Amino acid sequence: KIMTANPEKILLEQAVEILRSRYPELDSIVLGSFAPGRVNVIGEHTDYNEGFVFPMCLELGTVVVGGRVPSGPCRLYSASKDLEFTFDLDNVKAIAEDEKGEWTSYIRGAVAKFMEGYEEETKTKLPPTSFVGVIVGNIPCGGGVSSSASLEVAVMTFVEELFNYRFEEDKKARLCQAAEREFADVPCGIMDQLISVKGKHGSALFVDCRSLETVAVPLGSGDMKVLVTNSMVKHDLHGSEYPARVRQCKESLEAIKKHFGVEKAFLRDVSKEEVEEAFKAGHMSDLAYKRALHVVTENQRTQEAMRACKNKDWTSLGRLMNESHDSLRDNYQVSCPELDALVDMARSMEGVLGSRMTGAGFGGCIVSLVRESSVDRVKEELTRGYKEKFQRECIHIVSEAGAGARRVEMSLFYPQQHGHECILQANLLKAQGNKYIAQGETKKALERYNRIPLAIKGLVKNNKSEGGMSALGMPKNKDEEALTEQQREEVNKLWQQCHMNRALCYVKLENWEKGIDACNEALNSGSDEFKTRLRRGKCYRKVGELEKARMDLEYVLSVDPAEKSALVEMKELEKRQKVQDINAKRTFAKMFG
Repeated sequence: KIMTANPEKILLEQAVEILRSRYPELDSIVLGSFAPGRVNVIGEHTDYNEGFVFPMCLELGTVVVGGRVPSGPCRLYSASKDLEFTFDLDNVKAIAEDEKGEWTSYIRGAVAKFMEGYEEETKTKLPPTSFVGVIVGNIPCGGGVSSSASLEVAVMTFVEELFNYRFEEDKKARLCQAAEREFADVPCGIMDQLISVKGKHGSALFVDCRSLETVAVPLGSGDMKVLVTNSMVKHDLHGSEYPARVRQCKESLEAIKKHFGVEKAFLRDVSKEEVEEAFKAGHMSDLAYKRALHVVTENQRTQEAMRACKNKDWTSLGRLMNESHDSLRDNYQVSCPELDALVDMARSMEGVLGSRMTGAGFGGCIVSLVRESSVDRVKEELTRGYKEKFQRECIHIVSEAGAGARRVEMSLFYPQQHGHECILQANLLKAQGNKYIAQGETKKALERYNRIPLAIKGLVKNNKSEGGMSALGMPKNKDEEALTEQQREEVNKLWQQCHMNRALCYVKLENWEKGIDACNEALNSGSDEFKTRLRRGKCYRKVGELEKARMDLEYVLSVDPAEKSALVEMKELEKRQKVQDINAKRTFAKMFG
């Protein structure tokens, strides 16, 4: 299956159809979210050791659509399970704890963790709320491509939209990880949730699982493709093997700490030489040695793989993937005959540079690095060889590297919501811009503010235009006419603040000409004349248009004679004026003797 643009569109169509039939009483704004699955290119079983991973988002995922209802319990329907379950916000955590390990605990756990994060940050409780929703996904469960993380992140993103409160990306990933650990009873690392939240289109993401710092590296397009092959052997992370590996890593770390007499937090802090020395000294069992050896060498391979990918050294990347699988098979012992057979078959084929199992293991998928010209042939040969050996079908996915979790616009299905969607997008851009301004990242802030006019294009009347025309000279359309009076006021306020903030950014960046243009746009939109003319006065002074600068500053001082910034600007203007006068006299003297 080859993924295409807008991977959530088909899922949304299914979800909306179900939503309309199951919950006809829903007449509020319909909200939607999408969160992708992932394939890990390399870096397996390192995340819960605070090591390095190198995953990318797939164009497979989970959508949640729904909205508020006036009363009753919260109700969510899962299309894959054909089951509706209910809860109230005040008992969702207790129910999730009672159902620990059940699939519903992923969903209720995500809601409970949103509430916990919200109350921690705002110091207030969520208001009593009822909502309904539908969950639809297309990630194979138990396939090692993070169906659980996709579900958690999609639910968290939906609830963020429902309450119009959004976490920082790292915090959101941590909350989703905590939901899986506490309520699904899986001692997972951070990788799956983090890549589902932060994935970048067209790139794999090199992640430091300690600091959560990421580096986006282009992968999956051009002449090299990432081929995922599902063995259709399902793994179960609730079983004993996955928790056993987590425990064995801790045991091997304790042995190393005992041998060297030093404190080390995780196997990420250990070198291969230290593992071998502790083993030779008799402080580690054969099993503990193998587990530790895999983790420390996998961390090394993952860092090398990121560098190879940056340099487009596909041969080295393929070799490292092969070494990773061998270590997972022999040292970490999480492979299975079906995965080993698929990997061996893939490696033997022309055009395949490397192949390895991906995910937790014990079933699931392999990932192969394949030349684009060979993809179809490799798929055919793998399908045929696997069926001959195991009398079982395998499924292939060729996917571009997708983007991370996001809200989805529902106006395609509910056209009357288009104005609402535009306003929401503009507010998100404004919030992001304000955050960057506070952090001193003016260029990033300006990029966000510059996108606001596009978000609300056509919704704002141009103050100088006749009726029938809207902002930017666009004909007034039905979206503008459909706005409520409250929405009109909000749009106009966004429009004014946008140009005020753009002017502020240009002043901070000392781009005086564009600062003047932005100030003019702000004044035309009806923005605060006092602040805008103060900024424009400074810009005029900087470009030498002193008379225009004087007019703006005199206006400001006529409103507030004690305005310090205007007084400083006026003093600088007078200095500049004197210099101009002296230069003018000198020029006159030269010209006329």
